[in-house]
Amino acid sequence: MSSRALRKAQKQREEEEALKRLQEEAEDLEESEEDEVPIQPQRSAFALLNDGDDDDPDEQDEAEDDANATAAADDDVETPVAQTSSTKRKKNKKKKKPKQAAGNDRSGDEVDDIDTALKALRASDKDTPQSASSVEAAGVSRTCQLLSVESSNLHAENEMRRLFGRTALEQNDREEQAGGQGRRRGRNQQMAGLAAALGRRQGAQGGRSSGLGLLGLRRNLFVQGKEEWPIGTSGGLSMEVVEKREDGTVLYRFIHNNTYQEVQGDFDVCVRSMDPERMIRLLQLNPYHISTLLQVSEIAKQERDNTTSGDLLERALFTFGRSVHSTFAGNLAQGKARLDFRRPENREFWLAVSRYMTNLSLRATWRTVFEWAKLLLSLDPEHDPYCLYLVMDQYALRSRQPQALVDMAADEVIGKGWSDLPNIQLSLGLALVQSGQAGKGKQALFKAANRYPWVLARLFQELNVDALPGIWGKTPRTDWEKLCAELYSVRAKDIWNIPESSNLLVEVSAAVVGGAEPPIPERAITVDEGRHVILSDKPELIAHLPKAISGQLKSSSDPLPPDDNISSYQIRTSSGQRRAMGGAPLRSEAVDELRQLYESFSQLDPDLVMRMQGLGGANAEGASQAEMEELLRDSGMRLDEFTRRARRFTELHEALIGPLARGHDELGDDDEDQ
Repeated sequence: MSSRALRKAQKQREEEEALKRLQEEAEDLEESEEDEVPIQPQRSAFALLNDGDDDDPDEQDEAEDDANATAAADDDVETPVAQTSSTKRKKNKKKKKPKQAAGNDRSGDEVDDIDTALKALRASDKDTPQSASSVEAAGVSRTCQLLSVESSNLHAENEMRRLFGRTALEQNDREEQAGGQGRRRGRNQQMAGLAAALGRRQGAQGGRSSGLGLLGLRRNLFVQGKEEWPIGTSGGLSMEVVEKREDGTVLYRFIHNNTYQEVQGDFDVCVRSMDPERMIRLLQLNPYHISTLLQVSEIAKQERDNTTSGDLLERALFTFGRSVHSTFAGNLAQGKARLDFRRPENREFWLAVSRYMTNLSLRATWRTVFEWAKLLLSLDPEHDPYCLYLVMDQYALRSRQPQALVDMAADEVIGKGWSDLPNIQLSLGLALVQSGQAGKGKQALFKAANRYPWVLARLFQELNVDALPGIWGKTPRTDWEKLCAELYSVRAKDIWNIPESSNLLVEVSAAVVGGAEPPIPERAITVDEGRHVILSDKPELIAHLPKAISGQLKSSSDPLPPDDNISSYQIRTSSGQRRAMGGAPLRSEAVDELRQLYESFSQLDPDLVMRMQGLGGANAEGASQAEMEELLRDSGMRLDEFTRRARRFTELHEALIGPLARGHDELGDDDEDQ
C-alpha cells in the first residue's frame, strides 16, 4: 500500500475514534439528565421518520441543537398548566448552559486531539520506508520541472519576431525571395539537383499545387511546415510508448515500418557509393526520409549553403513532429518524455536536433537554441549522451537565462557531476552575478579560478588580456584538461568579451594567489565527449581527441554509436535482398550508378566521355589539361570532385562494360577465323 493510502486510512481511523468518544460523552450527558426530563412538544410523523438516521454523527448533533432551541423557545412562554414542570425546565435551562459550553470546549479539545494525531501521523510517515521513495519522486518532479519544454520557444521565428519585429522579418523574406534566383546562378549541376530535391524550381513561389499547401500550415510540435516543401508523408516513421515508469516519466521510441526500412537500405547503399548526386536523387524519391535529409543537409553545408542546410534540417524535424505519439507533446512539456539513445531510430532525432542547434547558432537565436538543448537533455538527463554539460552553461548565458543555469546546477539529477566541470563552475559564477547575487557569484568565480587556473590562462589568451600573476604560466596537465580548456576558451570567449564580464574576470583573477596545484583528476576523454566534439565540426577541437576515439568514426550519419547499440531490424534494400553492413553494391545498383555518372559527364560536355583517355578506344584523343580546367570552371565542379567521379566511372566501366566488350571482341575473332 502506498504512503498516501496509509495516511488516508490512518486519518479516517482517527476521525472515527474521535467521533466515537464524542458520542459516548453525549450518551453520558443524556443519562445524567434522565431525572429531569422536560416536557417536549408532540413530535410529528416526519420527525419520527428521522429516527432511523441517528447513526450519522453530523445529523445527531443537528438534532440535539434543534431540541435545545425548541426547549429554549418553550421556556420563554409561561403557561399556568404544569407549573412544576415549568420550574424544572428553568432549572434545567440554567444547568444546560454551562454543560453546553463545556460540551463546546470538549469539541474543541477533540479537534485539537485530531490535529495532534494527524501531526503525529505525518511525523511517523517520515520514518516509514515509503518516505525514501517520496523524496526520490519529489526530486524527479523538480528535475522534470527544470527540463520542461515550452513548444513556442522551439520556433526560431518567434524569437526573431521578438528581436526584430514582424515587419522586419517580412521585408527580409521578400529580399531573400527576390535574390534567390541570382544566388543560384552559376551553381554546378549538383546544386541544381539539390534545389530540385527541395521540391521547388528556381523562381517558384510555392503554393498548394507545388508543395505542402494546407499541410504546411498545420501546427507542428517542433517546426512549422512550409508550403514550398514537396507533398509527401512521413514514409512509415512513427512512435510508440515503451514504458510508463513509476516516477511519472514515459519512455518512447521511434519505429520504422517495412517500407521505411527498405528506404533505409537504399540510403545505406548511397552512403557507401560516396556519390552526392545519388543521395540527392534518393531524396527526390523520398522527400521526408530522415537519414537522407540529414545527409543532403551536410552536402549543402559543405557547399556553404547554410540556408538550404537549415531548411532540410527543419524538414527532418517537421517529419519527426508529425510522427510523435499523441502523449509525447504533453509529457515533453512537463519534462517527462524519455528516449533510449541505444536505438538508432532515436539517435537520428538527437543528431537532427544537434545539427539544427548549430544552424540556429549562426542566426544568434540563442533562446531557441537553449530550449532545444533543454529538450535534448530532458530525453536522457541521467546519461546525457551528447554531453550537453559542455555547452549548456554558454547557451543559458547567451539566451539571458542565468537563473536557469543556477537551478540546473543545484539539481541532484541534472547537476550530478557538474561540480567537477570547469566550464560550469566558471559560468556559474557569472550567472550568479547576472541573477542579482553578486557576492555569491564572485565567491564562486574565485573558487573556480583557484581550482582551474589553466582554463583562465587559456581564456585570457583568447581575450588578448595579459594573464595575472596568480594564473600566469598555468597549463593543462592531462588530455581531458586540455580539451576542456580549448572547448571553453574558443566557444565562451564572446561571453566574457564584454566590459562588465571581463572586468569581473580580471578582478577575481587578481585575487588568485599561485600556490599548490589542485590534484590531477583521474579522468579520461569519454566516447560521449568525443561525439560532442565531432559534432562541433571544428577541426581545431577535433584535433584534441585521442586516436582511439576519432578512429572509431565510421559514418557521419551515426557518429560514434554506443557499444550497447540495440538494432531493431536488419537493413535491407528496396529490392528485398538482405545484406550485411559494408557489403558490395548490387549489380543493378552499380549499373544505375554508372548511368548517373555517365549523365553527369555528358552534362559537362557531350563528347567528354569519349574523349576521356582509355574510354573511347585506341584512337580516342584525350582531353587536354586546359580543356578540362575550362569545362570545370564553367560547370562550377571542383577538380577533386571531378577526379573522384572519373575514378569511380573507370572502376564501374571496367567491372561492368569491360567483360562485355572483351567477350564481344572474342566473338568477333572467332567469326573471322571461321
